[in-house]
Amino acid sequence: MAMTAKFYTFDKRRNSTKTPTIAGLTSEDLSIVLKSPTSYKTPSLHVTRAAEGFPFNYMDWSGWLYWIDDVVSVGDNRYEIRCSMDVLGTLRAWILQTTAFVLYDETPNSEIPDTRLSTKTVRGIRSASGQFNSIGQISTPDAAIVVLGITTKDGVSFFAMDQVMAQSLLTDVNRTELPNLFPATPSGGTIEDYLEFVADELGTFFERILGCSSASSAITSAIQIPVTLGAAHGNSQEIYLATYPTGKRAIELDWRSYADTLTIAIPWTFSDWRRRAPYTSLYLFCPYFGMIALPTEELIGESSITIEASLDLPTGEAVFEVYGYSTNHYIGTYSANLGGYYTVGSGGVSFSKQITTAIGATVAGAAIIASGGSAAAMAAKIGGAAVAGVIGGNTPNVSSISGGGGGASIALRNTSYIFEITHDTTVAPDSVSASIGTPAMAQKSLGGLTGYVQTKAASVSAPFYDGVIDEVNSLLDGGVFIE
Repeated sequence: MAMTAKFYTFDKRRNSTKTPTIAGLTSEDLSIVLKSPTSYKTPSLHVTRAAEGFPFNYMDWSGWLYWIDDVVSVGDNRYEIRCSMDVLGTLRAWILQTTAFVLYDETPNSEIPDTRLSTKTVRGIRSASGQFNSIGQISTPDAAIVVLGITTKDGVSFFAMDQVMAQSLLTDVNRTELPNLFPATPSGGTIEDYLEFVADELGTFFERILGCSSASSAITSAIQIPVTLGAAHGNSQEIYLATYPTGKRAIELDWRSYADTLTIAIPWTFSDWRRRAPYTSLYLFCPYFGMIALPTEELIGESSITIEASLDLPTGEAVFEVYGYSTNHYIGTYSANLGGYYTVGSGGVSFSKQITTAIGATVAGAAIIASGGSAAAMAAKIGGAAVAGVIGGNTPNVSSISGGGGGASIALRNTSYIFEITHDTTVAPDSVSASIGTPAMAQKSLGGLTGYVQTKAASVSAPFYDGVIDEVNSLLDGGVFIE
């Protein structure tokens, strides 16, 4: 029986839903005769064409679309055409009406890692840095302030001063022995001048002689702190060692704590799923409490890390709170001792001599690591980091490596750093998305997608033979181009 079919010279991929509706295609309507018997899925037919040759590779027969697999000339412009159904083109409308679980498509993806892409062996390293306002910001170790605990005539106080003042004060302590307490008499002058001098100095003389026995023991503590005098809050007062007037003035602390803040930008290299492990790791280094591994995936969306420090000036004890700047995501609390202690006493050891004891070496460790802020949740938090690592590969747990405490902190660098270690993919994800897509992992309507699409267990419903449906489902699960 003679029928008519439309033949095309058509450029398309085998795994594409594209159909010959494009303007300007070479096409021609020809009469066909089916061989008997023949398959509707892989038909063989005879065509007679008046013009020389048969330049076509595609056929539309009553809405069913076919690839022309072979053409055999049988003479007198007659041809035997062997075809196979283009199931994706023929069932295109039903495919677009299908909802399926999509593994990969060309929708931009910034969150789901594409494990099909290998990573580079050579790491990339970036860093950003910052400094506290006062902590560590001294030009030389000698510029660090000295805080003395002193028993004065009014009680116990803490005084902050520079090292020159501290050394001068302790030198005066050595001079409180009795022979040094008598004022030197002026030479020359009249007896009236001498009597006037004695009258002026008599009050000071008696204060000194009455207070000298306790002056050397009035200094109860002495510590050097790597901050400038600007960190000391209080008023300038005359220093009394017990009842002994030194004639020197220093800042008497009326608030023993000093708060300091440092914010460091996170040097993100990537803005997509490569921000996650194992592609990216973040580490925070502070010269006082050491190095900690930051929970990288929990900081996605953060631009900076903030360190808030609370420093107790009389003891040098410091607590550092670390959290994400914009969302206040709490990371941990770390402690250290920044003070260098000195031996003092009746011997009057000079502050210019070496530190004899550096106590309170860094207590490096996470005291509180929990988004809820409770110490009891620390173990759960660390476990949570490990669980999150299953998704990306190997998220490092929050850890700590001791920094430098005690007097050692005075000579350390004054800059803190965030280090980013990356292992990029061997090819950029967006450079291959047009050919293999990017991870979708979601239920989607195929009609809303274009370009590369790969499904999982696709099930197209259409009024066709089971073999045709099975082939369509298999092609979708292998990856097709919706065009």
